[in-house]
Amino acid sequence: MKRFNKAIGIEGENIATTYLNKTGYKIIERNYSSRFGEIDIVASINNCLVFVEVKTKTGTDFGVPEEMISKRKIKQIQKMADLFILKNATTTSSYNACRIDVIAIVLTETGEAESIHHYEEVGSEFL
Repeated sequence: MKRFNKAIGIEGENIATTYLNKTGYKIIERNYSSRFGEIDIVASINNCLVFVEVKTKTGTDFGVPEEMISKRKIKQIQKMADLFILKNATTTSSYNACRIDVIAIVLTETGEAESIHHYEEVGSEFL
């Protein structure tokens, strides 16, 4: 089951990357990780550095992907974003702002994207 969940997660990240590219984002890095955690996608748009958490589910029988975002997860992404900015100071210093976004994807049984919801500047609605 865990292996199946990993495959769904990878598919969701691929769909999210395609979606972001089509909507004008530039992908900087995928699966940025350290011993403290992981950021699914680091992207940029309009001189803003965007840290994207992707949540993917097959169907909604057991809830929607948004329900998988916890206060703890947002705080972990914030810490990872700080680490990314610190370790990539030369690159990141040119951005005027940064934010955390969530992309929630629901797949059909055949693996097609049934819905994609992009939440910009998350925080209060997930905390």
